Amino acid sequence: MRLIAALAGMGAGRVALARIGASLVLGVTVAAVSYLTLSLRTGIAHPVHAALAILAFSAIYLAIGAIVGSLVADPLTGSMAVAFIFLLDVFSGPGMSNGGLLSSITPTNKAANLLLAAGAGEASPGSDWLWSGAIVIGALIVAAGSFWLSARART
Repeated sequence: MRLIAALAGMGAGRVALARIGASLVLGVTVAAVSYLTLSLRTGIAHPVHAALAILAFSAIYLAIGAIVGSLVADPLTGSMAVAFIFLLDVFSGPGMSNGGLLSSITPTNKAANLLLAAGAGEASPGSDWLWSGAIVIGALIVAAGSFWLSARART
């Protein structure tokens, strides 16, 4: 589809921005449903902090999906790669591990710390907020760039 849109004159940059934008809308919708489910099921001590952390998770995994989709042509293989990255992230993240080296380099480490603190009613350090924001912005920039290069290379 992106190849057709790029060949039809939209250009690789427009195709990349349109797809990332549409994915962001979908990600915000899913994050809102996730937040609502979490708040109804457990209650949240810091609701705004939890909402922002969930949005960070959404944006980071949107970026991971776009990057993998740009690099892997087969949809099933790409889906399995994203699932593998997700499993590594979840099971080595701060919620399920002792905080070793792998935990500190997972893409959602800071967002997970924010979400855990929000659920426990604790304050989050400012550095976690800054790092989480930087990771989200960086991930979206890399995703848009890889998607653009992928669309450009095929036109």
